[in-house]
Amino acid sequence: MVEHRLAAVVPTLNEIAAIGDVVRGLRASGACCVFVVDGGSTDGSQEAARQAGAVVAEERRPGYGHACLTGAQVGAGHELVAFLDGDGSCDPAELQTLEQAASKGADVVLGRRQDVQAGALAWHARLGNRLVAKVLRARSGRPVHDVPPFKLVRADVLASLGLDDAGYGWTVQLIGRALVHPALKVLEVPVRFRRRTGGQSKVSGRLVPSVRAACAMIVQACWATRRRGLLVLIAKAPGAGHSKTRLESGLGPGPTRSFWAACLFDAGTRLREAASATGLYAASMTPSPEDAVEVRRLTGLPALAQSRPGLGEALLEVSGLPAPFTVAISADVPTLPRVLVLAALGALRRSPAVLGPGLDGGYYLVGLRRRVPRRRRERAYLKAPMGTATVLEHTRTALGDAVLLPAWPDVDTVQDLYELARRLKCDPGAAPAISAWLRDHGIQAEEAG
Repeated sequence: MVEHRLAAVVPTLNEIAAIGDVVRGLRASGACCVFVVDGGSTDGSQEAARQAGAVVAEERRPGYGHACLTGAQVGAGHELVAFLDGDGSCDPAELQTLEQAASKGADVVLGRRQDVQAGALAWHARLGNRLVAKVLRARSGRPVHDVPPFKLVRADVLASLGLDDAGYGWTVQLIGRALVHPALKVLEVPVRFRRRTGGQSKVSGRLVPSVRAACAMIVQACWATRRRGLLVLIAKAPGAGHSKTRLESGLGPGPTRSFWAACLFDAGTRLREAASATGLYAASMTPSPEDAVEVRRLTGLPALAQSRPGLGEALLEVSGLPAPFTVAISADVPTLPRVLVLAALGALRRSPAVLGPGLDGGYYLVGLRRRVPRRRRERAYLKAPMGTATVLEHTRTALGDAVLLPAWPDVDTVQDLYELARRLKCDPGAAPAISAWLRDHGIQAEEAG
């Protein structure tokens, strides 16, 4: 098992009867770290958690969401983060079931409560849960049947969804946003749910708080499932004869592979930052499932694998994703400034299409609103003379005179690499991984011809 693979977060307030067993159970089930986020317990829960092997973080701001957000923050650096209550109602041993689902490709794993012990879930809590799940299903068009306390999430997903609900709507926000993200896989697995070991429920055991929570969760379900624009990085995984082949012919396979890995790292960072700043979703489109695994590791972006080969097919599939608009960006422009991405978004408010020209007759960016007919998109992408000096003009004509952004250079040859070094000399922070690669390989801007 990879070190620091799985952390567990347990929001807690006065749960001394159960917290020790919960922590020990999680450790025995594979959690390398257990973070108990305590809201100010006065019954000794904090000390019991520490004695059982947990790290205790205090969160005095009220609200379940605040506890989960703090837990996600202290659990940063792990590949997977599990969340469950500290009252003993969730069986820590079933952490392994959720982890197995994540190992098969799920991004969010929900512990669907199917084996419910008598008296473990009040009728009003059960009804409210069903109503919220029904709203999530209707709004997203994807199957979900529970809004559970036990869930497992990939850390990069937690970082990318922009979760901020401070209360019991946090789980609904997580599920809703994940369901409508085109590149995320949400999976339910059956788990047991038992009566709490001790203490008192903060919400579900009382009617009025349960009704208030259910109403807030329904509102959150509607808001969290609204469709958002999508930024997509078009990328291949590093590999000899697979990516940046023109650069490889002059640089060699080993250096080209490491350069492209640095390029993907910087491009992914910039795209994630742009998505976060604009409230959009981000993903990558890759040629194969194998590429998707490596590209996700290097970029931190949820990765899709195209169903048919070819750059034109990749762009066509991006444009058909369920989003109000899509902006596809080439991975070989890692220094692309955010202002140009923002300019593309602004152009899409007044035009159905926008293109970012390269310096060689191609383009580094193409944005489309969903209303562009498929036949025009097929003509733009599938009939385009990819790799030639006329592809930009062909695509612009096919899309109907798209708005043009300022030109920006990509990196295809060794000479392009020296030009990149020249640009980064004054601003190495624009692409820190590439700047480090240039230093390590002794490539200086002055060497450009």
